[in-house]
Amino acid sequence: MSRFLKIMLVLAMVAFIAFLAIIGGTIGLIGKLAEGSSSLGAKEKRPHLTVLKIEGPIMGSEAYLECIRRISQDDACKGVLLRVDSPGGAVGASQEIFSAVSALKGKGKPVVVSQGNLAASGGFYVSLAGDKIFSNPGTLTGSIGVILQFPEASKLMGKVGVDLFTVKSGPLKDVGNFSRPPTPEEIRYLQSVIDNTYNQFLDDILKTRKISRGELLKIADGRVMTGKQAKGYGLVDTLGGLREAEAYLAQLVKLEGDPVLVQEPPAKSWMEHLSDASSASKLGPLAEAAQSFLPWLQSGTFFIWK
Repeated sequence: MSRFLKIMLVLAMVAFIAFLAIIGGTIGLIGKLAEGSSSLGAKEKRPHLTVLKIEGPIMGSEAYLECIRRISQDDACKGVLLRVDSPGGAVGASQEIFSAVSALKGKGKPVVVSQGNLAASGGFYVSLAGDKIFSNPGTLTGSIGVILQFPEASKLMGKVGVDLFTVKSGPLKDVGNFSRPPTPEEIRYLQSVIDNTYNQFLDDILKTRKISRGELLKIADGRVMTGKQAKGYGLVDTLGGLREAEAYLAQLVKLEGDPVLVQEPPAKSWMEHLSDASSASKLGPLAEAAQSFLPWLQSGTFFIWK
């Protein structure tokens, strides 16, 4: 290949890369404009049901709380269909969502829960906020319990000749220090925290489900169970899927015919999907993989099926 052709090839590649960058930026800008216009657009004014989806590990509550705030201010929303498909997650986030959904009922918006493939631990916790819980016979639910894990790498650090010196204000300030095994006092302390959190979980179950504490303690050992088993224990009300839960809620709020459904979080437009795709390509599978392992990478207490 001649020098001239090589130069032309390089220039063509540079021009192509610049073209892709311009296209990506344009798509991102249009996506942002579309997002802004959709958020400012006309809200559904007809009487409708709102489908609120709780999906994936619950590691934060802010986005869900914003959805619930919009629902609470929507006078045309006559009822909420809470679709749960989650293995659970962080304790605080699960409790905040549970409290916010419970508050919707106080504002005259009935809440019916539809458990999907998985509604375990924190996913089961947020389900408790519903007036009625539908579960598929094969849904995996339950997993009532609390877990706290942290690594202990003192042997590994010893092999590589690394030590960690700690100056602390009190004996429990560095609980979970991975450079040494926990002391018996620390284990007792952490167990008390877990027990206290676990009893909060039990209290909310007892407030919302018709089950005695004695019967609950027999099954609240962290075990996962099917929807059919959960119904036998009184942890869910009815065996059925999303459509059955939707039909029940529509009848409950006296909406005739096929009810209008509004989705929360709102469904994205094709332009927003293109914008997301252009930005996601910068991180791609790495970001998705990190997110899927988030509950195992973060410290804290969790209502999660592991």
